[in-house]
Amino acid sequence: MKYWVGIAGACLTVVAAPGIAGAAGPVSASPNAGALPDTAKLQQLVDGMYFWVLLLTLAALVAAAAVWAWGSQSNNLRAASDGRRGVAVALLAALVIGAAPTLVNWFYGLGR
Repeated sequence: MKYWVGIAGACLTVVAAPGIAGAAGPVSASPNAGALPDTAKLQQLVDGMYFWVLLLTLAALVAAAAVWAWGSQSNNLRAASDGRRGVAVALLAALVIGAAPTLVNWFYGLGR
């Protein structure tokens, strides 16, 4: 019971906060890559992880296609079905990975 009272208290605090923030003045934020040190290294890390994730997705696609082909040739319906599902998942993952920067930027622009 105390847990729900705590959440209700937090909600009341959040509801009261906009009036206080409005009295203090407008708040703004904008992304600035030069505002923090080592931003270039962080960008390099993200780019490197992006490459490895795409490489792993490609490996998953090749492995799933091989399972699908093996299952089809050996009349193993379970393996063929699992391979087909793996190919679909790998392709969908590649689509999401490729669209991720664009989606993030689009939602950021939508929120501004």
